[in-house]
Amino acid sequence: MKTKIIIASLIAVLFVSVAFKLKNNKRAVEENVYRPDADKKVLVQADTALVKSLHKTFTYTGTFAAYREVMLVPQVHGEVEAVYFDEGDHVVTGSRLVQIDDDLLQAQYSSATATYENAKRNLERYEGASQSGGVSNLQLDNLRLTLINAQAQVKQLAKQIEWSNIVAPFTGTMTLRDVEPGSVVGSGAVARITDLSQLKLEISVPEKEIFLFHEGDSIAIETDLYPGKTLWGKTDQVADRGDNAHNYSVRILLKNTDPASLLKAGMYGTALLNKGMKDETLVIARTSLLGSAKDPQVFVIREGKASLRSIRTGHANDTSIEIVEGLQAGDIVVASGHINLSNGSPVEIVK
Repeated sequence: MKTKIIIASLIAVLFVSVAFKLKNNKRAVEENVYRPDADKKVLVQADTALVKSLHKTFTYTGTFAAYREVMLVPQVHGEVEAVYFDEGDHVVTGSRLVQIDDDLLQAQYSSATATYENAKRNLERYEGASQSGGVSNLQLDNLRLTLINAQAQVKQLAKQIEWSNIVAPFTGTMTLRDVEPGSVVGSGAVARITDLSQLKLEISVPEKEIFLFHEGDSIAIETDLYPGKTLWGKTDQVADRGDNAHNYSVRILLKNTDPASLLKAGMYGTALLNKGMKDETLVIARTSLLGSAKDPQVFVIREGKASLRSIRTGHANDTSIEIVEGLQAGDIVVASGHINLSNGSPVEIVK
């Protein structure tokens, strides 16, 4: 019996000790819990709702392409006599590039010319004789046909001789040479000429923004090669038909003659379009916005306290957002410092 009393006493002491320990722990936890000072002002930065124009810069990245580029393919077969250019040479319109052996064509041309002159003389003689009735109409028709055929042969051979001399179709840079003297050419390309005096910047524009582009408009262009430098081009073509993703192709032409900003085909370029979305509308800084897109809110500062208010928004750019409903011009809103802020918190505006 005495043993049971001792055990019961020990258990009671143990329970008392545990209860005392738990109470002390609870007190310590409560002492360490942060309790904000209801009278302490929260430091915030503020923005004022103002009526002004709302602009947005639209950016589109594309790749520069040569304004014109042509592969030169001989239109006659033969052995190359001479090549008058090297890869990288700058040539002007009409410059002689490749000469194909035309000796046989020249001989054929001389023979065809003689045949033509003979046919012409024969026709003239027979037409004179026809006045006396010694020549039939059938004979005259045959002579005229012979003259026409001879003339066609002369023109054909003259064109082939012209084609034997390959010339530059426009001013540009020779970016490919695939021919040497002595080689026999036929249907393959022997050279490529590229016109880089202008460049084409091809960009893809979403359906909802294609109305911003009009042919002839000036467009600002930036490149990685010349950071901080703005180049200017003109809209040359706006596609009338979009792709499967509802994007439309826009082509911008850029002059490429300034030695201080020369570009090459294949480089990246970014077109920048600054457009006014709204004139004279109420705007605030985007950083002021809280809540979701469906339920946007802001903290309005009045008499030193922050009041949470629901608003309705409209257009926006990278820094500002239009306020359609919920604010008035001159209202001061919290732009940053929301983390410790709650409805009714006292605030202090810092610069």
